[in-house]
Amino acid sequence: MKKYQNRTLGAFEKTFWLLDQIDSKDFALAADISGRQPLENWQKALQLVQQRHPNLSVKIGMDERSRPTLQAVESLIIPLRMIEVEEEYRWEAEVEKELSVRFNTAQGPLLRVVLVQKPQRTVLILVANHMVADGTSLNYLVRDLLLAVTGTELKAMDPQVSNDQTLGLPEDQPIQTVDKVLELGVNTRIVKPLISSLRISEQTTRTIVERAKQEQTTVHGALCAAVVLASRKMRAEWREVKMELVSPICTRGALQLDDNFGLNITTQSVFFENEQKLSFWALARLAKAGLEGTHSVEYVANYVSFFRSIVFGTNDLQQMIEVLKTAFNHQIMVTNLVKVKYNTDFGKLKLNALYGPMVRSGKGMEQTIGALTTNGSLCLTNTSDSPIPGLLGEMENILQQACQGPASVLSKADGEKEASCFLV
Repeated sequence: MKKYQNRTLGAFEKTFWLLDQIDSKDFALAADISGRQPLENWQKALQLVQQRHPNLSVKIGMDERSRPTLQAVESLIIPLRMIEVEEEYRWEAEVEKELSVRFNTAQGPLLRVVLVQKPQRTVLILVANHMVADGTSLNYLVRDLLLAVTGTELKAMDPQVSNDQTLGLPEDQPIQTVDKVLELGVNTRIVKPLISSLRISEQTTRTIVERAKQEQTTVHGALCAAVVLASRKMRAEWREVKMELVSPICTRGALQLDDNFGLNITTQSVFFENEQKLSFWALARLAKAGLEGTHSVEYVANYVSFFRSIVFGTNDLQQMIEVLKTAFNHQIMVTNLVKVKYNTDFGKLKLNALYGPMVRSGKGMEQTIGALTTNGSLCLTNTSDSPIPGLLGEMENILQQACQGPASVLSKADGEKEASCFLV
């Protein structure tokens, strides 16, 4: 039986809804799949998946108290288009097209699907609005679509509640009100993000994982170090500036959430300044240290409370938007979904690689690195309105060189030197 979603937005969901009025908050994942299925099979699978996830049948509407709410819509059709292309066709071009077309959140749905059919394989592209989903949501949605299109029955899930509700926090209760609430329409500003991708070999990926452990850091820390070094090298105006790097953090583990299609993330910024004389692995350790404690319930609660203080308690949308305009001034985002944790063999279809998340995360100059490991191979993407050409290739070169050198021998003095370069 289909289950429906009707509720007010949580604090971070509302934040993304408000940010969407300023600029696009749409994002995408792309799945490279061996094998093909007829269009009608994918259409049926999409319908089955929509019945499973309540957030796939919603729009965003205002209630009588001028609060944005998720509202269930009967018979909402998720757009699905298919193109037939040759083997060498860049699927990234289709993601670029999709990210330049805004969702009408007041009508829904908040998901679109594209099938890029090559002679022997398929690239499945999922595009969503961030206020109802995150990268992990699209990761699990790829799995569910592949299960459905190959004949596996899917059970309907309960409606996705906000992280506020999971934490036991009350819904938005506007106390301060204005006589005239700002009327919000579809943001028509056209954006044209550019996307590049890179798949790192299984051998190199394995080497990075093993060396990161040896160096008392993580693959995420290594990716952060590589992109900071590459960006400073390849963009002259960033060579000496204090750099802000943002990492989204999944809240599903801390809050014990299921595989539902919903927004379940926080973020954390790490700042880099005067670190140019540090070794690569010292920089990677700093990046890791900056994220300590972010997977706890306490961190999620504090994060949600911060945004509740900004976007709850008033219906003055213009005031909230003005405050949020000053946010998200980072140069880099590294959004790492870590790895595909489910079986990638779906009988007639095989998931080879998953790319993304691909998202515009700031005001235009930022570089958004998506990272996800599938079948032991690390896949990277870079999404930006003003990309640094060759950034992913330079990151790979830096990672390979770092793995070839001798392992670090850490002392207390080394730790103090590293800490002196680190700001959070």
